[in-house]
Amino acid sequence: MTILATSRRVLSTGHLRVQPRNAVCQARWESKAVEGVKTVRDAALLSIRKNKQDETSDRQTVRPSVQPVTRAAQSTQSQVDKIAGLSEAEETKLDNMREAQSEIRDVLDSVLRQFSAPIRYAFAYGSGVYKQAGYGASKPMVDLIFGVSHPDHWHALNIAQHRNHYSFMGTLGANAVSFVQDRMGAGVYYNPFIEIEGVVIKYGVVSMGTLSSDLLNWDSLYLAGRMHKPTLTLRRDPLMRISKQVNLTHAVRAALLMLPKNFTTDELFTCIASLSFAGDIRMRIGGENPHKVQNIVEAQMPLFKSRYSSIIEGLPNLEYIGQDLLQQNMAPQARAAMLRKMPNNFYDRLLKQGRKAGIKLPPGFGAERVNTERLVVVDNISQIATKAVESIVAWPALTQSLKGVLSSGLTKSVSYMYAKNLKYRNN
Repeated sequence: MTILATSRRVLSTGHLRVQPRNAVCQARWESKAVEGVKTVRDAALLSIRKNKQDETSDRQTVRPSVQPVTRAAQSTQSQVDKIAGLSEAEETKLDNMREAQSEIRDVLDSVLRQFSAPIRYAFAYGSGVYKQAGYGASKPMVDLIFGVSHPDHWHALNIAQHRNHYSFMGTLGANAVSFVQDRMGAGVYYNPFIEIEGVVIKYGVVSMGTLSSDLLNWDSLYLAGRMHKPTLTLRRDPLMRISKQVNLTHAVRAALLMLPKNFTTDELFTCIASLSFAGDIRMRIGGENPHKVQNIVEAQMPLFKSRYSSIIEGLPNLEYIGQDLLQQNMAPQARAAMLRKMPNNFYDRLLKQGRKAGIKLPPGFGAERVNTERLVVVDNISQIATKAVESIVAWPALTQSLKGVLSSGLTKSVSYMYAKNLKYRNN
């Protein structure tokens, strides 16, 4: 199946998987195919047209060329930013951020060129790319994600070229590395504290299938949650562009379940940025900066507005009612319809948490409309939705952290946790 054909199927269904877990999920999946994902259709179709000319370079297997961001594209994006309600000061700040992004992209492009193994999709994220409030002059490690088609083949090539990037797992071979990547945690294999071209990086390897499924279905929210926040794309892929937009739309809808009728953009983006940290054990044991969410949103507000502007404008139940002030439609039918468009995994977890809270929610696909309408009117829907997200995040986050001892080695794992704990104590 071609990339374009796959993209069209995602647009019509909102899901990448074609084999639901059971009859109930099958029926719910088919109903979503009828509803479609209208909020991302226009943006995704535009993405496909834009990437048609780039598709050949995106599919190269060794050192693909990276398409620079053009001035025309920046100008077009600037017009969208104004729709999002950016102030003049924020527009200036956003322009400065984009200039900094261009410089960082040039540096990281040179880093990626040091890898002979084929990287189909890549992005950078975290404090090493985007400044966060509360950080000093020290340069944090740059976090990278490499999306690859065949992890076992990729690791075989990369071990041959960069054996020093791997812990003792490299001695066991590519099959062992790939096994640990796929069977433990969230499907990502990290190599931290790697210095290339004078830049210290931590790069994670994930299969394209695992990444796409997490974005569309919220299997673990490990990478999907990280991509709710600003990221810097280094290698493009048409299907990923669509999956990213679906994921961002899911994030806004989840946040709306947790927010009141009227709220600020700061509250919206703080809620979205916190989704991937909900249930993460590192936030409880001092393995992560307790003020990380606030630091991210405070320093990156213009980027958040730019990232979510088209989604906010496209959702029929959400609108601006003032500068940095939003209002959502609280009618039960509207909120229930929004909930039915969320990923199956989130919906199932929400039902489970709702029943624990004492809400009578009958099983079966036929009860979906009744269940969603009952859930959205309860006073504690925000807490129920938060617990549903926590139940998705908790186990993959824990096992991914434990996997770090294997993928990074004991010494690097201790060093990494010490650096994280130091941030915790300093904040």
